[in-house]
Amino acid sequence: MKKIKASYVLTACLVALLIVISGCGKNTASSETSSNGYPKMTIKLSHVVAEDDPKGKMATKFKEIVEKKSEGSITVKVYPNGQLYGDENEIQALQSNNVQIIAPQTTKLAGFDESMELFDIPFLFKDEDVLYKFEDSDAGQDLLKKLEGDGIKGLAFWPNGFKHITNSEREIKEPSDLKGLKIRTHGGEILNDSYKQFGAASTKIAFNDVYQALQLGTIDGQENNLTNIKSQSYDEVQKYLSLTNHTRTEYGLVANKKWWDGLNDKTQKLVSEAVDAATKKGRELAKKESDEALKEIEAAGKMKVHELTEEEHEKFVEALKPVIDKWSKKMDSEIIQRILDMQK
Repeated sequence: MKKIKASYVLTACLVALLIVISGCGKNTASSETSSNGYPKMTIKLSHVVAEDDPKGKMATKFKEIVEKKSEGSITVKVYPNGQLYGDENEIQALQSNNVQIIAPQTTKLAGFDESMELFDIPFLFKDEDVLYKFEDSDAGQDLLKKLEGDGIKGLAFWPNGFKHITNSEREIKEPSDLKGLKIRTHGGEILNDSYKQFGAASTKIAFNDVYQALQLGTIDGQENNLTNIKSQSYDEVQKYLSLTNHTRTEYGLVANKKWWDGLNDKTQKLVSEAVDAATKKGRELAKKESDEALKEIEAAGKMKVHELTEEEHEKFVEALKPVIDKWSKKMDSEIIQRILDMQK
């Protein structure tokens, strides 16, 4: 009798466990639809930055629009600062539908298609106008569609700013000035090739550890957008800032494709409209905060700021031509050509 009872208990526990597991990753929309045509549902949006970061503000804008226009039928729960998932596991969580929307750097999506790394190709975009024109075009949408075979629906590109170089050794006016320097980057073969071409070294260090590495002299410099350079107080441990605009890191706002496909047309339209409004707000914020950061850096006077002249800029482009040609051929050649055509 004891053996039968123990077996029964074990079976019951296994059944309960299977029920819990089967519940994970299910579409968070209920079968109940409100009178306004929207399903009663919760959308989880996870990202790894602070709420007051431009990306955090874009996520909040998205939430506000969806909840307001759905009249409360749809709830958006935003999880900032990696509270729910971090860089190392957010993509897997998305594919499992444990979270419906995330906004990782596009380089983190390059494992699905190498062309997602095209923003790292130096000087591919001459300015933000061309960049946004590409992102809003059919070519930009074609790039996002490359993720669909892996269960990911690309919704938009969110801005993160052009990168510039700081260092503690010398003013950077031409490629040879970088020779021998150790520069922190977010890593990747394209950036490694770029700095190797300069005779410098690209060193991957976690973002939160960069200030200390600069302070200790473990690295000579780093590359980043102006907002990050200011917010991280790099001017306390760096002497020179060169405004190079040499590469760009964008965020890819992506959703679980099965979840997306399960939404009715009205809900998809609402989510798309909210994404568009949040993206527009993000672009405005990115420019405003970048301009303000530069003014504050210059006013503080701790770093000597140099903006490349047209002639100096051409020297950098020429120095990196082998890298540009190499990696342009590895990406989707049609998309790359469409980007180039936009700048003629």
